[in-house]
Amino acid sequence: MKKNMGCGNKGHSGACDISKAKTVDCFNRSFAPIADIQKVPVYDIPVVLAEVELQADVEADIKLPTAAREIKWIRKNVSLTQCKAIPSVQNPGYVKLFITGVVHKNIQYVEECSGYITDFSTDISFSCNQQVQVFNHPIEFLSRKSSVDERRFLDKTGHGADHSMGGSRTFEFYNEPIDCKLIFSEVNELDLFKEFNRFGQFDKITEKMEITLFFKLLQTQQFNPRFVQPPKKGPCNLPWPAQKNAQTPATAREKFVEKIQGMYRIR
Repeated sequence: MKKNMGCGNKGHSGACDISKAKTVDCFNRSFAPIADIQKVPVYDIPVVLAEVELQADVEADIKLPTAAREIKWIRKNVSLTQCKAIPSVQNPGYVKLFITGVVHKNIQYVEECSGYITDFSTDISFSCNQQVQVFNHPIEFLSRKSSVDERRFLDKTGHGADHSMGGSRTFEFYNEPIDCKLIFSEVNELDLFKEFNRFGQFDKITEKMEITLFFKLLQTQQFNPRFVQPPKKGPCNLPWPAQKNAQTPATAREKFVEKIQGMYRIR
């Protein structure tokens, strides 16, 4: 009698074999989008609530796996692992911002005066809780999920409530979350080498960092372009949208970018 090696049969608890496909051919067609004429032109678009410059002062100790004589290179990358914002109840026009980030460092060093370069990577985490002013207000509605609003009925005697029947009313609003979009990061640091041995080698680095982040706070909101009034035309009779007036004060983002360009001579 042959042994049944099939899959899904009763009495067989072994898992089925998985066969890997050698080739997969795919085909596609694309079509130009067609826009219908809308009677009510309303769109869901990401609205910038604020552009935020945030600074975090971080101090951390790094223990090297082996003693180092000289640091050759330190490469840094900044990323956010959490960026959450909720509208403040006590201070309307502000949001409470909760940020957690990581500075990933790749350190290359030599152990002797000559020889191979040792490569070592480590992550330094940081977190900030800040109150941030927003200039386009977030849209949020609260929900009621408990049976606070009850529905009661009169009993047959007309002297009280009917305990055999009842009801309630609950509701939920599904709000768009406030998202973060990281635009720029900078790490300004001071490295202190510690715990030297008698050969002039060290295996501990104390880092003092000034971390600067520039990011946007965004929320998807419903937008009706018919409610937006075009600016008044200038003496040159420019079409809408009009060109930026030289006297218009610079935004926070423009001031920040101008400062960074001046520091690094970016062109």
